[in-house]
Amino acid sequence: MACSVTKGRLLSCKDQRGGIKYIDFAVFSEYGFTVTAQEIATLPVLLTEVFRYEVKATVNNLAEAGTVNQDNRTTEVVATLSVTLPKLDASTEVEIQALAAGRTIAFVHDYNGNVKVMGIDSGADASGFTSATGGAGGDLSGYTITLTAMDSKLCPLLSSAAKTALEALVSDEVIEP
Repeated sequence: MACSVTKGRLLSCKDQRGGIKYIDFAVFSEYGFTVTAQEIATLPVLLTEVFRYEVKATVNNLAEAGTVNQDNRTTEVVATLSVTLPKLDASTEVEIQALAAGRTIAFVHDYNGNVKVMGIDSGADASGFTSATGGAGGDLSGYTITLTAMDSKLCPLLSSAAKTALEALVSDEVIEP
């Protein structure tokens, strides 16, 4: 592994948009993702189904924070995914509790066409969730859940071919609140 900077970077155009468009969740397993230069070119054959959650860009977030230990020569990256799902209903409560109890892999789609993959090494675990009915008419009546994953590198991105393959794995099973 190269441990030195190999390229410069120019200031990009102002053509990016923040926010998450949707998230695909898969049950965690040792699928054996292959990451080359921070990209997953093909999806593992054992990955056969993902469940899509549509979300609003303004209240959902994926953040990755790295900690470097100079003495131990280690790097740890903690990825945190915060998801808000409006509208209370029994079917969503079942799924929130399943997300909270299990481990997942999250495919996070942004508005720029990127898909970051969180939890491929050890899974993404829920670190907390809430169900709220709000106090005022405009307050949230719905759910929030936070998932975290710890790895030695940033969440990799999917290649164009892998994004196409992922679309074929999206389940028809959906909740229509």
